[in-house]
Amino acid sequence: MQPSPFVGLTIGITVRRGDPEWVQKSSKNYLNTLQEYGATAVILAPDAPATLPGGAAFAPDPLGRLPTAVLAHLDGIVFSGGGDVDPAYFGEAHSGVEVDSIDRLRDELELTLGRAALDRNLPIFGICRGCQVLNVAAGGKMVQHLDRHRSDPDATRFHDVSFSRESRLGAVVGAPTLRVNTFHHQGIDRATLAPIFAPAGVAIPDDWLIEAYESPAHRWVMGVQWHPERIFELDHGHRRIWESFLTACREK
Repeated sequence: MQPSPFVGLTIGITVRRGDPEWVQKSSKNYLNTLQEYGATAVILAPDAPATLPGGAAFAPDPLGRLPTAVLAHLDGIVFSGGGDVDPAYFGEAHSGVEVDSIDRLRDELELTLGRAALDRNLPIFGICRGCQVLNVAAGGKMVQHLDRHRSDPDATRFHDVSFSRESRLGAVVGAPTLRVNTFHHQGIDRATLAPIFAPAGVAIPDDWLIEAYESPAHRWVMGVQWHPERIFELDHGHRRIWESFLTACREK
């Protein structure tokens, strides 16, 4: 068997909490996916130092923000799934947001790292909440509530996504549509999409809902509303997305 071409990559993963029990419970699918490809994960949390493979550590400030200098030591960053972004960050009152799921420390962590990672042209993969918070970091907003897109805890729901013909993501997947899982109650439409991003895929049948976006101005920045780290319940097209992201991380 040939060794993975991604061995040695260092990929940051944002999380809500940094203690090992929380990380294992909430982020194991991300960790397992990166481990399978031979990449090393660095946990980026608002309440614990980010420790690099060589032992160097970056501690968050009282607001949950890690020093953006940590990004210079990463080959790419994954903004992972989780709760809702506080609408105050895009100038709106609460209107459908689930208040109990808001975590201002995590918001501060991810908005700060998101803006800095975009400025550095670091490869970025935003997943579910990560897709949403990256959109807010880039100047976008959110649809605070929508129906029919959240799975029950013990029964994953699926629907198709249709890719635009000119999208990079569609070319990566190699098909005009892809079956995806769905766990969200918030989303992005054309009115709330950040100006720097272009729609890459929309939900079927809810084609007003942007399920994926990408940045034409960056070497690899994509946000998807589904959970491709749950690779055990998805087809091979999702692996192609991970491999495209990691390939971009490898190319300096």
